[in-house]
Amino acid sequence: MSAHVTLTTFVWSGLTLEQALSRFAELPSSPPAVAILYSPRRCELATFAEGLLRGPNGQPIDTTTIFEARVFHQTAELRWLNDPSPQALHRAVILIDPAPATFPKGWDEGESEQHAIAVIETLPQTALLWGQGTGRPISDGWSELATARIGRLLVPLAGVNANQRVLLHSLEYVVAEEEDGNAVIFDERLVKLEVDRG
Repeated sequence: MSAHVTLTTFVWSGLTLEQALSRFAELPSSPPAVAILYSPRRCELATFAEGLLRGPNGQPIDTTTIFEARVFHQTAELRWLNDPSPQALHRAVILIDPAPATFPKGWDEGESEQHAIAVIETLPQTALLWGQGTGRPISDGWSELATARIGRLLVPLAGVNANQRVLLHSLEYVVAEEEDGNAVIFDERLVKLEVDRG
């Protein structure tokens, strides 16, 4: 738990997924980032580095049917939502903590909105991904989770042994409501995946 940080957010309307990923790639990070991708037929995980989403085989992911994406690393998360209407007002949001000393050129131009939210407390949270490790060999840096009722999920995390679980870590950001003084959870940012060794 920590206090008195600033959560910086940028919001864009109309960016394609590729454009949003390009903006995210401009942030300093320790690649690769992790991506959770949703399409009508699947939910899959990928890595994101050097401007590309890649699957367990190292090949670029086909993004044509993706309608929602969350890409994250230790200091930032990109959320992208497809707008299927003719206006194509796709929504992209990047949450950053801590903010870099300077933001990439052009981030505050055009249709973007920037917000700096004063946070009074951060709360670490942990969730379990469904499934357990199978111990089957997958490509470098990847492991397989499975459960009888749902099937298998490949995760960009090495070293998940048979029956082990994978943790998804996030941070909740607590702010003070000015009108009534109550503290509320303003947002949550995904941070990392980790093998549950407990």
